[in-house]
Amino acid sequence: MKKTIVLSICLLTMLLACHKNRNAVTQIKDSGMLLEITRLKNGQGDPGTLDYAVRLIPDKKLLADKDKSFRNSLWYSMDSCFYLVKGQRKIYSAIVQPIANGVAGTFEYMLSFNEEDLRAGNWSLTYDDRYLNHKKYNLSVPEE
Repeated sequence: MKKTIVLSICLLTMLLACHKNRNAVTQIKDSGMLLEITRLKNGQGDPGTLDYAVRLIPDKKLLADKDKSFRNSLWYSMDSCFYLVKGQRKIYSAIVQPIANGVAGTFEYMLSFNEEDLRAGNWSLTYDDRYLNHKKYNLSVPEE
């Protein structure tokens, strides 16, 4: 009986901990690509910085005809591919850090935007693909 109670308490604690740490994920999918964006919590509390994790998951068919040099581009040349848009105004990410996630065929990035007035208004994150299918993707920015 004591084992059951202890296991129940442990299970309940784990479930509550998992639920508390969930972040909102916005997805967009079309033929050939799935994009996921997650708002990262800012540990320093800087009101002028917005941080996001972005995952690109291209279809295997899209990757099949690419040579190995395009992977270098997806690691080192993504700086101008991500930006926030509001009307005619664009704000490029101050940091685009690739993340080695260990999952073949997926690409992850941490984005950080430094701008004091980002929280005012409706911004959308644009991913302008230059290496896989050459399309633009607009994602609504998840709220905190």
